[in-house]
Amino acid sequence: SMAQYDLTNKLTPYLDRHLVFPLMEFLSVREIYDETDLQRTKLDLLSNTNMVDFAMDIQGTLYPDKPQSAELKDKRSRVVAELKRLQTESTPIFDIFADPDVQKQVQSSRDYKALVNYLQENHKFKPEMLDVVFKYAKFQYECGNYSATADYMYLFRCLVPPTDKNYLSSLWGKLATEILTQDWENALDDLNRLKEVLDSGVTTSTPLQA
Repeated sequence: SMAQYDLTNKLTPYLDRHLVFPLMEFLSVREIYDETDLQRTKLDLLSNTNMVDFAMDIQGTLYPDKPQSAELKDKRSRVVAELKRLQTESTPIFDIFADPDVQKQVQSSRDYKALVNYLQENHKFKPEMLDVVFKYAKFQYECGNYSATADYMYLFRCLVPPTDKNYLSSLWGKLATEILTQDWENALDDLNRLKEVLDSGVTTSTPLQA
């Protein structure tokens, strides 16, 4: 049996649960394990994410004769409401960064202080907006919207110092999204950047914070 050579069970305790799903898909294609068991494991993994539609699809596949659980329906309503709230809160911020002049400043800037000063003086930017950007990015990640997460994490990283409480989390988050979207070139860049930051020892956060 190929199952005895499979290392997934040894790897998964060290991985973010979002990174486990591609491994599960691989196992499913290889038909190493019973498909129903894999689907149940996926459903369990999804329980601590906001990927509710995915969970509802799997639940429907596993239990086609049963009505959709009230728990998942309630969770979906809460997730949608929170997503809308964060979207409303973050819209004024992203309107600033939709400005072509601001985009040029972000791309050319190598000094986060100068960039923040420019935004404060010219676009009514406030430092507390950064927490909103990070929360929104993290929520998007939990919903499985990985491409959007990478963009928001990049923006956040450009505007804070390595000592920011969420800086390291933003690096890990961006790297994870690039792996999940198979953006290998940027993933390699961020892996090297992450290594530099960890080796420097200047951060004040851990990937599990926030």
